[in-house]
This record gives sequence, structure tokens and C-alpha cells, in this order.
Amino acid sequence: MRHHLANTLQRGLSLIELLVTLSIAVILLTIGVPSFVDMITSNTATSYGNDLLADINYARSEAITRGMRVVVCKGTATAVNSVCTAGEWEKGWKVFVDCNDDQTVSNATCPGGLNEEVLRVHAALSTGWTLRGNNNVTNRITFLPDGRTNNNSTLVVCKDGVVNNERLKAIVLHITGRARIATDTDNNGTPDEADGNEINDCTP
Repeated sequence: MRHHLANTLQRGLSLIELLVTLSIAVILLTIGVPSFVDMITSNTATSYGNDLLADINYARSEAITRGMRVVVCKGTATAVNSVCTAGEWEKGWKVFVDCNDDQTVSNATCPGGLNEEVLRVHAALSTGWTLRGNNNVTNRITFLPDGRTNNNSTLVVCKDGVVNNERLKAIVLHITGRARIATDTDNNGTPDEADGNEINDCTP
């Protein structure tokens, strides 16, 4: 006696069903991948911006605590005679005591008998990222013993030269020494400087 097994056999996808499934998958990937990339980029920009903001705030605090000038400057070199003019900010930065105000890591003796000291070093940013300061902070930020800086200034973290709120973070520094992440006050996707002007370039 034969048993009919037709109802138990698995049925494969037809060509039309397969094409429809692939089309849906392609649409979902087209929508989802750019969003995921933007999310990763936004998180990276935020991370770099927060790192720099934390080191700026730390330098200001140390300047007030020590009663000496403290500098945040581009470059990760910490040897004696290392200067603040080599390379760009995206190559990394350092925080050091600069009691003789020569913008150089030196073995100068500071008040109290202590030598100048490198306090922190931040590694270079990943490839494809830039960090640039305007004319007031092209090479460095100097905090005076009372926590003030010399000028209002802006530094911009940017991805691949593209400016929008996912790929750019800006740190706005006031002459009082107070620093913050720039906000998009008019909600158009571009952060604004302290004076309200839009930061529409990776080089402020």
C-alpha cells in the first residue's frame, strides 16, 4: 500500500518570490546602512569633541589650582623643547604647565621650585578626521592663572570635509575660559559659534 507524501514535501521559492524578497532586502539595506554609518560617525564626532572639551576644562582647572599658565597645544611630543607649532590638532594634543610662557615644553623652574610638567597627552584622531582651530587657537590654548584665555575661539572636529550635525562637532571657548560644545540654535543642522554665526566649514 502506497502512502501519498505530497502534502509533506517542502515547497521551494518561485523565481518571482525570490526576486521580491531580494528587492525588499536591497531597499532595507539602502535605507539602513547610511543611517548606521551616520550614527557611527556622529558618535565618533561626539567622542572626540568631548575628549577635547574635557582636556580644555582640565587645563583651566589646573591653571587656577597651580596659579600658573597651563597650555593645551597640538602635538603629542613631550620631550624638552617640544613646541606647539608642528602638524595639526588632529595629530593629537597635550596639556602642560608653561610657567615661562614660551609655548614650549621646557625644563624651566616654576614658582615653588617645580619644573614644567606635561599633564596629559591625547593620541591622534582616526584617519579621515580633522581638528582645526581659528586664528586665536591655531596652535594652542593658553589659560592664565585666573582661568582666563586671551581670546574667544572655536575648534572644529570634522569628518572628511563634510559639514552637518552628524559629522561635525565644535568647541566654543570664551575669553573667560569657559568652554562648551557648540549648539545648533536655529535647528538647521549646522552648529553656531558664540556670536550666532554658523560654523559652515571644517576650518573655522
